[in-house]
Amino acid sequence: MLAGDLQGFFRSLNGGWLDPETTVDTFKSGGPDVEVTGIAVSWMSTSAALERALGLGCNVFVTHEPTYYNHLDACDSPIFELDGVREKRDFIEASGMSIIRCHDLWDQVPGVGIPDAWGEALGLGRVVGGEGYYRVYGVSGRSAGEVASQVAARSVQYGQEAVQLIGDPDTSVTRVAIGTGAITPLFTYVTKYQIDLAICTDDGFTYWQHGAYAADAGLPVIVVNHATSEEPGMIRLAETIQRRFPTVPVHYIPHGCMYTLVSGDA
Repeated sequence: MLAGDLQGFFRSLNGGWLDPETTVDTFKSGGPDVEVTGIAVSWMSTSAALERALGLGCNVFVTHEPTYYNHLDACDSPIFELDGVREKRDFIEASGMSIIRCHDLWDQVPGVGIPDAWGEALGLGRVVGGEGYYRVYGVSGRSAGEVASQVAARSVQYGQEAVQLIGDPDTSVTRVAIGTGAITPLFTYVTKYQIDLAICTDDGFTYWQHGAYAADAGLPVIVVNHATSEEPGMIRLAETIQRRFPTVPVHYIPHGCMYTLVSGDA
């Protein structure tokens, strides 16, 4: 199996939303002619995850988010003026690791991609709306606080100790929207999907704008970490690759919530 076979498999899943000419789903190092010894899958190609992949005997790494801290992984980005970024690039080149990004594709693949995997992991129940990056679930008969507690309980396994809730936890809710990673546009949720509860991420929600609106409008919002929301989908991606290429070792490397909660001494 060549690395190009894996990229070809990804492209075969494209339902029309991925533009091959503009997508960021390309090789970030290495190339299609590399003979695959093992595949690592993780939410982000951090240095620690890459080192673990090498230790597992993998020479292909599938990442959802950028390797070099900018969406396009542009080689002429000013970010390469930083010593640590150049060191990471040198480490990757010396390792021989081929890195393939799977972002634009996996954000919208029905059933197993990021949005459906996240909604299923949260146990939100029946889908009543949404498409593309978004899903809407019916939660009639519940309060915002009850849904927030469920989201928090389901997020623990991905390293998130608690979630944030804006608004009155006793507010009765009927429709909740979720998005894909950083794509959690509160105003779109409200205007297009007529929701009365939103689940957003800390990369797709700003408190000065969305938080202020939510407070003024009396709209409850649950906020989780970006990485937490996409972890279930990355697990599904590793499983999907393994089913397609059963003779190749595929290792899922957990990432999970990017922070821990720290409280002051009493």
